[in-house]
Parts: sequence; structure tokens; C-alpha cells
Amino acid sequence: MVFSSTVFVFQFLPICLAIYFGVWWASRKLLFANLALIALSLAFYLIGSGYLVLLLLFSIVLNFGLGRLIVRTQGPRRKLYLAAGIVANLAILIYFKYAGFILGSIAGAAAAAGVNLPLHTLSIALPVGISFYTFMGISYLVQVYGSRDDAPNVLDFALYLSLFPHLVAGPIVRFSELRDAIVERTVGSEIFFEGVFRFSMGMARKVVIADTLALQADRIFALPPSELTPAIAWTGAVCYAFQIFFDFSGYTDMAIGLAKMLGFNFPENFNQPYTAASVTEFWRRWHMTLTRWFRDYVYIPLGGNRRGGARTYLNLFTVFFLCGLWHGAAWTFVAWGMYHGVLLVIERALKTTVGFSARGLGGIVVTFVLVTFGWVFFRSTTIVGAFAFLGRMLGLGAQTIANHQLADFLTPSTITYLALAAVLAFGPSYFWNRLQDNTRTICFKGAFATLALFLSVAYVSETTFRPFIYFRF
Repeated sequence: MVFSSTVFVFQFLPICLAIYFGVWWASRKLLFANLALIALSLAFYLIGSGYLVLLLLFSIVLNFGLGRLIVRTQGPRRKLYLAAGIVANLAILIYFKYAGFILGSIAGAAAAAGVNLPLHTLSIALPVGISFYTFMGISYLVQVYGSRDDAPNVLDFALYLSLFPHLVAGPIVRFSELRDAIVERTVGSEIFFEGVFRFSMGMARKVVIADTLALQADRIFALPPSELTPAIAWTGAVCYAFQIFFDFSGYTDMAIGLAKMLGFNFPENFNQPYTAASVTEFWRRWHMTLTRWFRDYVYIPLGGNRRGGARTYLNLFTVFFLCGLWHGAAWTFVAWGMYHGVLLVIERALKTTVGFSARGLGGIVVTFVLVTFGWVFFRSTTIVGAFAFLGRMLGLGAQTIANHQLADFLTPSTITYLALAAVLAFGPSYFWNRLQDNTRTICFKGAFATLALFLSVAYVSETTFRPFIYFRF
């Protein structure tokens, strides 16, 4: 069940809000409201993943228990418990997400060397959101180790890890960011209204823009390279660049909006990333909660930039190799991560050696082109297919079969949605965030949210259902 489905909007969400606020109002106790929210969150996950909800429950018990051991233990055993928690979390993630990929890669490499290994590809159901709640569990253990500030009780921690707005695709929220709201919060009409507005705008970004552009992106990426002209290939790549941005940022807006309705404030996850003038700046603006996770728990522990230029470059490359692998068990994701790692190393080397830093409109254009190139690896199903697609974008190779013209894909409708996407992606940050709260702006936001929600529901009713891209991770 995804946030942009009519089942969620018209069935689960109203029932959830009615139960949550009904229990809170009737009991006058936040504890009972939290219990209701835990039950609703587990029900949300159960509907989408079935018995795999047991893995989420195990993760809750595991990380809370180890956190308690870390807090109550003195001496070197504290570090041992921390290491055990990190290993346990990663082991679960590796088994469910990467076991088949690892065995398949080993068997493929052996076959290329002329060796037949009797390895069987595993068919393991991938728990939705496991990459997100695993990283949240690790961040909790590291926080507890550093500050000895753990959850007051297992129910508080269960609410933190299972809270359904962030459960399946982030943002990657730290316990310290929700702790105060878990133990004491209020939900007034203003913050609830802001939540509804943010949710509605996010749904429109996902359903109206991302899903519409996905139609042409899917058509173009499905073509064999022999049927691609450079113009058609570029159209497909740009459509996908906007699709993935509005898909994931739309989900984030919906998650933040849902959290506000429930009385929680999630960290922002996007800050107009396509206005970045460098790839380094792009990663400060794109999926910001993931970037800071890798910065704090991988890059800095590896030494960051404190051990000389060569080590800094290695650390950057390692982080983005792992970042690519985190996104999916496929070599295309690894290649995407390594591509960004190389770009970041080049940018840092240019800055430290000759003092060059990209800036201005030229930097924005170049960065968007480089990032769009990278999305081809992310979208493609094979490395060979990605390089073939990139080759056609660069005009390499020949179009041997001319079954399609650019006009078949770059229709007036597609041009309209690309223009809308460009205005929103390259324009200033959401102007309504700077509006003064008064009767006029509240009415304006209400009307805008109603229109956005109406259009979204209409699009969902008329088009093929598309889950969020990051639900796979």
C-alpha cells in the first residue's frame, strides 16, 4: 500500500486518523495514542508486506535491547555490543537484499573464467523499506553509544522505528529528532492543515508530474539502441531525471505531511537539488538524510578529509560505492554510485590543486547534464544497456532501424509536463513556505491543496498505478 493510492487516501488514512485522534481524545493519554499509532503502523506494514512484519518486530527488539545493554555497560564491552548491533543489522540487510546478488555474481565470474560452480540463485522476498529501517536502527545504536541517551521504553522505540510515514522509504530520521515528540506533543489545527497541504502537494508531484513523464521514459528506455536517435535518447534521460526527482521528493513531501498531521516534524530530504552548481552541492541537496548518514557513519569514521588528499579521495569513492550498492542489488546501481564517486573526487581535486569550483548558471547546466548521465545507469537494467544508451546520447553508433521519430515521444503533452517540471525543479524553493500565515494565504493554500488532491485522484483513476521508485530499496 502506497501513499498515492486511492486505498490509502480514502480508506486507510481516514480510518487511521479517526482511531488515532479518537483514542487520544477519549483517553486524554499520549501513551494510548502512541499505542494506537504503533498498531496502525504495524497494520500498514502488514498490509503491504505480510509476514515480513515479523522482521520489523525483530529489528525493534534487537536494537532496543542492544541499546539498553550499551547504556548499562561499562568498559570495552560497550564497544563490543555496538559492533554486534551493527553487524547484526547489516547481516539481516545483506541476507534479504544481497544474498542472491552475491551468489549470482560469484557464479557469473566463475563461469567467465571457465569454472562451473554449483551455486543456486536464492529467491528471497525483499522486505519493503528494509534499507531505511536498518539504517535507522544503526544510527540509534551509534547515538546511544555516544550519548547514553536511549529510548525511555520499548514502546517509544517501537514507535520511532515503525512510524508508518517514514517506514518504507524514509526520510532516515534519527531518534533524537523524534524523541521529544514521542513523549510529549500536541496537534493543533494549523500544523494539521500544514500537513494536509504538504501531503496534497507531494501527491501531485508524484502522480501528476512524475507518473506522466514516466510514460515516455519507460517507452524510450524499452527501445533497443538501434532505434534511438541522440534526440530521443536525451528525451528519455531528461524525462527520467525529472521523474525520479518528483517521484522521490513527492513521496518525501507526503511523508512529511503525514507526520505533521500526527504531530511529528521530519527533517527535509530535498532542497532543489537540480539548482546545484556542482555534484558536491547536488549531494548536499539530494536525499539529504541518506547523505548525512553516510557522512556521519562511514565517511568520518574512515577518516574523512583529515588524512591527506589520497585518503580523502579513497574515502569519497568508498562512500559512493556503498551508496550505489545501498540503492539496489545490481551492478547498475554500483556503477551509478562509482560514477558519482569519481565526479566528486574530480571536483575535490580541481578545488584543492588549482582552486577551481564550478558556480553560476554554467555550473548548474553542467551539473544537471552530468547527473542526468548518471541516471541512465540507475534506470537501466544492465551495464551493457546503460553504456549503449549513453552512446546514443553522445551520438556514438548508428541508428540502424528508424521506426520512431522524436515527435512520437516529445508530444505537446510531454513538452508541457517537462516545462512544468523544469519550472518547479529549477525555480526558487517553495514560495508558499515564505508566505505569512493569515486568512488570505490559508484560503489560498487550502484551495491549492484541494485542486492538487483532486487532480491527483483523477490521474490515479485514469492511469496505470505506479509505486514509488524508492519503495524497492
